Amino acid sequence: MSALCMGALLGALLSACGSDGGDADQSASAKQGDDLAQGVTQDQILIGHLGPQTGPVAIYDQVREGIESYFNYVNEQGGVKGHKLKLIAYDDQYQPSKTVKLARRLVEEDKVFAILGDIGTPTNTAIKDYLVDSGIPVVMLSSGSSQFVNPPIKNFMGSSIINYEFEAKLLADYAVNTLGAKKIAIAYQNDDYGTPLGEAAKEALKGFDGVEVVQEVNFQAGDADLSSQAQRLKRANPDAILDFAVPAPAAKLKKALFDIGFTKPPFIVSSVGANEKKLFDLAGKEVWNGTYSSAVYPMPEESDSDVMKVFVKQFSGDFPQSPLAGSAQVGWAAAQVLVEALKRTDKLTWDDFLASFNSFDNWDGSMYSGVTFSKDNHYGLTSLFITQAKDGKIVPISDPISFDPATGEINAPEQGGDKMGDDKASEDKEKSGDSGSN
Repeated sequence: MSALCMGALLGALLSACGSDGGDADQSASAKQGDDLAQGVTQDQILIGHLGPQTGPVAIYDQVREGIESYFNYVNEQGGVKGHKLKLIAYDDQYQPSKTVKLARRLVEEDKVFAILGDIGTPTNTAIKDYLVDSGIPVVMLSSGSSQFVNPPIKNFMGSSIINYEFEAKLLADYAVNTLGAKKIAIAYQNDDYGTPLGEAAKEALKGFDGVEVVQEVNFQAGDADLSSQAQRLKRANPDAILDFAVPAPAAKLKKALFDIGFTKPPFIVSSVGANEKKLFDLAGKEVWNGTYSSAVYPMPEESDSDVMKVFVKQFSGDFPQSPLAGSAQVGWAAAQVLVEALKRTDKLTWDDFLASFNSFDNWDGSMYSGVTFSKDNHYGLTSLFITQAKDGKIVPISDPISFDPATGEINAPEQGGDKMGDDKASEDKEKSGDSGSN
């Protein structure tokens, strides 16, 4: 073979080797973490988010606002490891078919480093397999469904709200053991969010002697009229109503009950549908007052911590027309967890970033009371407290209640059931002019 031919052959071989080791290796590095992952440049880290910015549950766009505001705060302090954070967010209108298309856009076209706080159980269910296959870090989903954390998934880290099944069991327990309900009605949003909670509540209530479910109604998130469901609930005459829904239908159902004069039973709503001060506007202040729920962080007016002060100052400046309390806090707190994980990551690869979560041991540097991860615990949040709507505010009325992800056991403080009585006593003192203060 001539030297020319030999040279051509050698060149072809080198070219082939270069091709195999180029794009293919770069693609592998994005997933395997050999080099800096996609979405990381010399001075920037791209983070993706999907949620409803328009449509019947557009109230959850405040999660995006909370994330953006915290990113603004971090960037103003110099960013993370010299990188500024940039959020790329799309409106999926809470429609799974749109979520699927937009998830691919974030991962394959925008090439974000991680997904943060995506909204909704049905929407996240639609893209779960795709995100698992992609290997991209998925952080603090705005869904409490167990399917994303149990059993643990390597690239899925935490939920920005409490686990649904645990919450349903806790609220059922609260209705029976604290409020004394024997006849309970269950109302739920008929989708991947509400149905599992309704089922979990029914299962939990089977464990109480002398307690029965006397009525069960369901509805769609976008239903305009819930009067028929309200009538059925009234005819059943329950001692308490457990409602598992997003804010708009939760407000509509309580308003429908109010309109027919059925206001006596305690109305207990899952945290997703109740921890929004806007509900006092959606339902009416008089209507929404008294509603029970649960929460994983305090409302701004109920906390004077430094963490809350930073949130109030930054968010009110960034989004002066949006309410401080509620979904904005979900986004802010989820972003705090992501940024802390970035700070704990030595090299900005997917593998190193995901491994950093195992160092969270009841971390209390965020708006949450504590965040914990481990190889076998991807829940992140494992405690909450009971709240009640009072005079336009959402007020804590119990001490923290936790659950063990390994056993599923609920650890409620002995004094938890007495808190509401203490609050009632305080209210009576105020009405009589004796506040007990100087």
